[in-house]
Amino acid sequence: MLQQISIYLLKVTCTSGLLFLYYQLALRNKQFHYYNRFYLLLSVAVSVVLPFIQLQWFTFFSSSPQTIHLYNIMYGNGEDDVTVRGSSALNVEQIALLVSAAISFCLIVVLCIHVIKIKRLKKKYPVQKLPGFDFVNTDISAAPFSFLKNIFWRSDISLTGETGKQILRHEITHIKQKHSWDKIFMQLVLCFYWINPFYHFIKKELFLIHEFIADEKAVERSDADAFAKMLLTAHFGKLNFLPAQSIFYSPIKRRLIMLTTSKKPGFSYLRRILVLPLIASLVCLFAFTVKNKNAVASAPIIKAARPFVLVVDAGHGGKDNGAIGNGLNEKDVTLKIAEKIRSFSSQYGINVVLTRDNDVYMSPQQKSDFANAQHGDAFISIHINADENQTAQSGFEILLAKNNTQTSPSTVLGSAILQNLQTDFTVTQALLQSVSNVFVLKNSSTPAALIECGYLTNTNDASTLKDDANIELIAKNILKGVAMYANNSFDKSNLYQLKPAAKDTNAPTQPKLDAANKPIYVLNGKTITESEMKAIKPNDIESINIWKDKDAIDKYGTKGKNGVVEIRLKQGIPAPPPPPPLPAVSRDTLSIINPSANNKLITEDGRYLTTENNKTLIAE
Repeated sequence: MLQQISIYLLKVTCTSGLLFLYYQLALRNKQFHYYNRFYLLLSVAVSVVLPFIQLQWFTFFSSSPQTIHLYNIMYGNGEDDVTVRGSSALNVEQIALLVSAAISFCLIVVLCIHVIKIKRLKKKYPVQKLPGFDFVNTDISAAPFSFLKNIFWRSDISLTGETGKQILRHEITHIKQKHSWDKIFMQLVLCFYWINPFYHFIKKELFLIHEFIADEKAVERSDADAFAKMLLTAHFGKLNFLPAQSIFYSPIKRRLIMLTTSKKPGFSYLRRILVLPLIASLVCLFAFTVKNKNAVASAPIIKAARPFVLVVDAGHGGKDNGAIGNGLNEKDVTLKIAEKIRSFSSQYGINVVLTRDNDVYMSPQQKSDFANAQHGDAFISIHINADENQTAQSGFEILLAKNNTQTSPSTVLGSAILQNLQTDFTVTQALLQSVSNVFVLKNSSTPAALIECGYLTNTNDASTLKDDANIELIAKNILKGVAMYANNSFDKSNLYQLKPAAKDTNAPTQPKLDAANKPIYVLNGKTITESEMKAIKPNDIESINIWKDKDAIDKYGTKGKNGVVEIRLKQGIPAPPPPPPLPAVSRDTLSIINPSANNKLITEDGRYLTTENNKTLIAE
């Protein structure tokens, strides 16, 4: 979030800086005040809105991952970061956002106070209704000034003299031209974009232009003597009533120069018309797209020669996020890849069926049953790897079941897909046998393979997966491999050898009943069981903090070695009641419970039971 806001503010600052630079070079101190007023207001509006617009008029191709990654950062194509909390309650990003919001709030309060002061002045002094405005006769030193449709006059300035009439015309001009709305607009913009220095310069210039316009109307024939007398009629006030319009706001020298300078500057028309190509150029800066050159390279499409049904499983989903790293959730990326495979499948003559097409949880058993019920010709499961201890590890991997009736055709399927993926991505040059015997692969009635599309914990792999062009390329390579498998048209002399995987993957496995390696759960400072945690309603949760490794051990001792999930409920929400105690049962009924060490037994929800006199007793 902080990165996106910072990049947006940088775009706003650069855009406003370029527009203000043109004003300084071509328009400043020129006698087209109405145009300059419009230009400065437009500069603010354009610089605020333009960075939000993502036009795609021009496309540039690049094979450089750094260029593509930089484009994704600049144009906000990356995913929001997911913060895993460590030892502090607030991180730097949150503190920066809070400080920025606090400053904006204070500036809004100050603006409101100024407006309230002006409203109170109107109530304090007599008001005379005149055509087009209200005349408020005061004795304050800051007068005369105007705000909206109100002129605050000072009683010691005569309205019958020529100078008094000039001052009155000056303030009436401000009212007729609605200059107060310009001031309110700029003050509000600065409340939120206070960090942009060019907006402060634009505000100063805009307020000066207001005075130039009013001076022209107030002083006939650009009479410098009359202008001097108008200003000397009163002295400078001590109070600042922004966003009110004070006659003494701006430097007298510039106002006098503008009053007496030529009204026909050189290249007048050209100066104003050249702003159009300038704005067009700025729009073009936000109207190009960078795409992966490899991802869009034209390649022959191989179609399956016979009707072919491919079941595609998007790993994880719903309450099961899968791996998390570099701002990505595995369940989201796998679904995006699966949907891309389905969207391009008709081009390859393949009918794709997804186990899930939204963010829903399905158990491995449910996915396996669904896939087998489709009577497809092949099954693939899409996953993303993660390795917290070796973040340098990267690349694609393809896993097969250790024990499966379809081992031989699965090897052919995995080899065909791997051969196509390696043309564009780094892959492990072997088919891996899953050590944990992935449930959806083991129980598949058709040839099956699990594809690990890189490592979320690796920065380069994560950057690849954030690029839609690369997601499209992954999907097309997989479909090409499946089509070649269907046609038996790939190089079968180069079948990859099977070897055991170096480690268990994060793919869904048959559910384990052993809870020895599960994290502990802490609700409002009190340790709870997993079943109590599952009973919490998501809408009742205010925050969830995850403590890992050394941070978890430092805070919770050795019992936090496998991680700690801290849950805090919203104020006033009571903790759910604990589950009822398990009844004492004989050892004969414990067939669903796995035996553990030290004569203990462990239930599926992670609670320990001990045996005594052939009876089972709960030991929390």
